[in-house]
Amino acid sequence: MVSDRIDRIKDTHSRAKEGRYGFLVRPLTLTLGWTILIIGVVTIPLPGQGWLTTFIGVGILSLEQAWAKNLLVRGVHVYDRFFDWFHRQRQSVRITLVTLLIVVIWIVFLGVGYGMWRAGTLDFLTPWAHELELVR
Repeated sequence: MVSDRIDRIKDTHSRAKEGRYGFLVRPLTLTLGWTILIIGVVTIPLPGQGWLTTFIGVGILSLEQAWAKNLLVRGVHVYDRFFDWFHRQRQSVRITLVTLLIVVIWIVFLGVGYGMWRAGTLDFLTPWAHELELVR
């Protein structure tokens, strides 16, 4: 599924390079790819879509750069292998794995939030914590 979409994007990119303004496609692709990749890397530790943005940047760069193409091929291969394995599992195993993933995400989220609050970066929550008697 992912490989088919990547192939369609590559075909569109190749046709664009053969067009009237084809000489602009490579520099614009590289500029866009590097910009999105840098934004993605910077936003990884922030709430939101940092990893997704990083992967999109690598995907754009893979149209013009060999290292990004190799990384994308490897990533798609690992993704496909995981989902092939995941779909072979019983429904109870899949539900358990998804539930565990959600629990781990919440534990990390709450741990980071608590750490930020204890470090003083979330001071606006202190009156609320006193109100709920979470802090003495």
